[in-house]
Amino acid sequence: MLRWLWNNLGSLVLAFILALAVWIVAVTNADPTETRELGPIPIDYTGLRQGLLVVGEPPPVAGTVTVRAPLSVWELLGSQNVALAVHLEGLEEGTHELPVETSLDVQPAQVSQWNPGTVSLALERAATASLGIDVVAVGEPQLGYRTTSIAILPEKAVILGPLSQVDQVASIVATVNVLERREEFEVEVPLTAVDGGGNVVDSVELEPSTTTVNVAIEPRERFRLVSVVPNLEGEEQLADAGYRLTDVSVTPEVITVFSSDPTALEGLPGFVVTSPFDLSGATGDLERRLSLDLPEGVSPVEDQGVLVKVSISPVEGTITVSRLVEFRGLTDGLFAKLSPEAVEIILNGPLPTLNSLQLEDVRVIVDLLDLDVGVHQVSPIILIAPTDVEHDPVFPSTIEITISAEPPPTPVPPPD
Repeated sequence: MLRWLWNNLGSLVLAFILALAVWIVAVTNADPTETRELGPIPIDYTGLRQGLLVVGEPPPVAGTVTVRAPLSVWELLGSQNVALAVHLEGLEEGTHELPVETSLDVQPAQVSQWNPGTVSLALERAATASLGIDVVAVGEPQLGYRTTSIAILPEKAVILGPLSQVDQVASIVATVNVLERREEFEVEVPLTAVDGGGNVVDSVELEPSTTTVNVAIEPRERFRLVSVVPNLEGEEQLADAGYRLTDVSVTPEVITVFSSDPTALEGLPGFVVTSPFDLSGATGDLERRLSLDLPEGVSPVEDQGVLVKVSISPVEGTITVSRLVEFRGLTDGLFAKLSPEAVEIILNGPLPTLNSLQLEDVRVIVDLLDLDVGVHQVSPIILIAPTDVEHDPVFPSTIEITISAEPPPTPVPPPD
């Protein structure tokens, strides 16, 4: 038996190899291997020593991985099963070229390549510094006003970043715009780190990143801020005509006035009035540019007048009118008797429209089309010509209609 095995060893090995090859081909055909690229895969940078910062051009944050795996494995394999990592343990200041390591948690599968294979990064020691905040006011207050004081809170900020960048910061600036301001105001403004040449240093952080700026602005001597009150006339005539004033606006609402006589300014009551604005006869919105009625020796800084806009609407009212009921559509040869013959209608709308209604503007009609001999209850149709007038429900809500083939008897007046 051993001799037979020995004599046929070559044939047995060849048969085994052929069988293995056949099995591999069968398995490969049943579950072929595919190569696919996965990504983007986040790159995890781990182990950076405390007190160091990555400076310069930021390293890549993601990459791609090429994986070979059987088709059946790809049903379970995705980007979540692959990881890329760069280990920073033990590194010191300086520039480093580091390998990107990959891992795969699904088997059987194999990573064939990944990109990037290495990353270059520069490390620098972190630093902090504290500086006072400088406020820079841009623009000028409105003519006749001046900035009297500027206060900030907090007054200092901490600079955080790479040592080389922190050393470049010469000042921390808060810029506030006072252009055309005329009153005290408070605003939160962002902080900016700048170098000695006034250039922004971007690669540092500031804590806090904002400060609150309070700016006090006051009138200069011989200037005063006053409110503007429109001088409206004709409101009684407006009401008598059935209209009312619904809104008034003035632009600008306050103005700055000037006088070489301080006593004249002190004598102002805190407001000035416009020239008269006559509203009598108005039936809609109006706007006019008016001059100011100022005491002698007092003049506006900007003499462009003020724009006054008024909104005028008709007063809503209610009236009751009585109308005879008309009919239409009665078949030829038939006669109709209505009960009642007239109805009262409550009308709602603008008083000027209600007061000018004519008899033909409001009609009450019953439609008798296709009605035969007999007694019928028909709802009246109310026709109102002005579109801005509405009516309440009519009482009675139906009219009794008696249709006959004979004319109704003529009423006989009672004897004297």
